[in-house]
Amino acid sequence: MNLLERYQVLKKDFKSSSEHFTFGEGVDCTMCSFKSDFDFAPLHNCASLTEKEQTILSEDGRGENYNFSYLVFSSIGKNKKNNKAIIMLHGLNERSWDKYLTWAYQLVKLTGSSVILFPIAFHINRSPLKWSNPREMNQLSGLRRKNSGVENSTFVNVALSLRMQYTPEMFPISGIQTYFDLVKLVWLIKAGRHELFQTNSQTNIFAYSIGALLAEILLIANPASLFSGERAFLFCGGATIDKMNGSSRAIMDKLAAKHLSSYLQRDCQVNNLITLPYYLSPLLPKAWESFQLMSSSEGNTANREKALGKITEQIKTIGMSFDSVIPADAIANTLKGNYRIISPNYPGSHEVPFPYNESPYAEEVEQIFNTIFYEAASFLA
Repeated sequence: MNLLERYQVLKKDFKSSSEHFTFGEGVDCTMCSFKSDFDFAPLHNCASLTEKEQTILSEDGRGENYNFSYLVFSSIGKNKKNNKAIIMLHGLNERSWDKYLTWAYQLVKLTGSSVILFPIAFHINRSPLKWSNPREMNQLSGLRRKNSGVENSTFVNVALSLRMQYTPEMFPISGIQTYFDLVKLVWLIKAGRHELFQTNSQTNIFAYSIGALLAEILLIANPASLFSGERAFLFCGGATIDKMNGSSRAIMDKLAAKHLSSYLQRDCQVNNLITLPYYLSPLLPKAWESFQLMSSSEGNTANREKALGKITEQIKTIGMSFDSVIPADAIANTLKGNYRIISPNYPGSHEVPFPYNESPYAEEVEQIFNTIFYEAASFLA
């Protein structure tokens, strides 16, 4: 079965409403529930916007963002516990797991690890369904193009664009929430309190795009020493935030990217907006310090290089030459020599690194896919 056929089968068999199902060839998927212990103060803005636009901005995620499910792919059989986990972290503005099904499946087959597909705060099933509704979002995108003159506004990126322009604080807040959700998840696994994993299971990370930034922050901060011996494979990521170009029809529009960049260049502080349980509060300063280290390439250079130097053996990074969102030179600027850039001949992009439907290039796409995932599996197994 080639890569396109595998993708089509996995997408067809994927049942997001089922607690347990099989993909065949010995790979099962289990749906696990999660409750976030994080909270933040409501944000307010004085922008003159329509009621629908204000609804996007005021979404606090009290429902799906705090109580949600995540997926675990496994090949060891139902009701059995694995001693190896790989947490898969996705990219910015993702609303579906579709792209990642083949990635997770391949890692399970190659490593024997159980792969956890864990959603970032306000993404995928942690975001309102209407954010993915083409009809509703097209109306908002049309308003944005008309009133703000934004050329690359789309129904895909308009929800995130509105939030990043008018409430850019949500970028670090969502990141810190996901950080502490992952701290809780890994603690549950290592404490033997997860139904699918043995006590002290190895818990590595496969991180793509903005997920790679989150993985770096986790390894640098090493909360409660949970990540002391863990590894992270970074794909199409690893650069500081200021070297990324988030302006994309699939991520956020140009105006939103400009506002977010301007916000992050200031000495932004969101600590006072965050509420954590007493046992997690002592971990917040280090988390925020690590986030700031990775926010800008201009300041804290010595401290950032020292921090990244300490985790050099724990990370492996591959970028793509056609990537314009997190370009090769951005990765090089941040990681110095600790990375590799692949230069395919096929017309890929950051958002679609493996264009399965590009039939003239199908063989090369599959070859590059296998090269990357064999390398990831070798590092994370």
